[in-house]
Amino acid sequence: MPAAPPPSLARRHLALPGAPALGWVEAEASVGGLTRVRFLEDAPVGRSAGSQAQPEAGNEQGEVRAAAAHLAHFAEELAAYLRGARGPFTVPVQASGTAFQREVWGALRLLNHGALTTYGELAAGLGKPTAVRAVGAAVGRNPLLMVVPCHRVIGSSGQLTGYAAGVDRKRALLDLEAAAAAVPPLIAEPDGSELLTLSPAEAAAVIGALVQGGVRFDEAGPEAAGCAGPEVAVLRFPAGSDHIKIGAALVAARETGP
Repeated sequence: MPAAPPPSLARRHLALPGAPALGWVEAEASVGGLTRVRFLEDAPVGRSAGSQAQPEAGNEQGEVRAAAAHLAHFAEELAAYLRGARGPFTVPVQASGTAFQREVWGALRLLNHGALTTYGELAAGLGKPTAVRAVGAAVGRNPLLMVVPCHRVIGSSGQLTGYAAGVDRKRALLDLEAAAAAVPPLIAEPDGSELLTLSPAEAAAVIGALVQGGVRFDEAGPEAAGCAGPEVAVLRFPAGSDHIKIGAALVAARETGP
């Protein structure tokens, strides 16, 4: 039997304006870490984007502050993820489940950003190749969506199988990660801006896609990226630019380019 779930001491609602297909998220936390992350079908009544943690009644304020700090940590990492950050979530978690469920969830947290696996591969990696159905059931009981990236598990033939928040959201998360992966390493500038180098042959299509996608940038000379000649086009993005939008533009340019 799973251990009794730790009490959730604080709750926070977060809108995901850069990813309209995802909608709203509700996160809960205890003193030890996140206890639940789920998508909401409708905007919570009386809440605004980034609403602050709502403490549960009857708990010590010190404990509530600790839980609220975990929610703030999650909100920061979620915002970075939605801008294209590729690292794992590092916010502490305290999810309730059986030993086997926690083992499966732990294996899911090891999946790299943008990587995909199947239920069979996940079971084999746990040393339990015949436990595919049990692994699938544990994946389906994941209480920490996105933080434990069960959306990266697909069917054996590559199909998008069930997801607690709906297959459309699963597809949106995978598309988001694919767009982030399309962005090559950018050159960081001291002021926080970032440079993208392109060949002249691809520059026109990429610039057109960036404009179409509403991405802010300006064109810099080759010397900005340490290049000696005109054989490289250089684009500068302001600090804090959304890598997801940049990646989506790069993907679109490749699909429409020569």
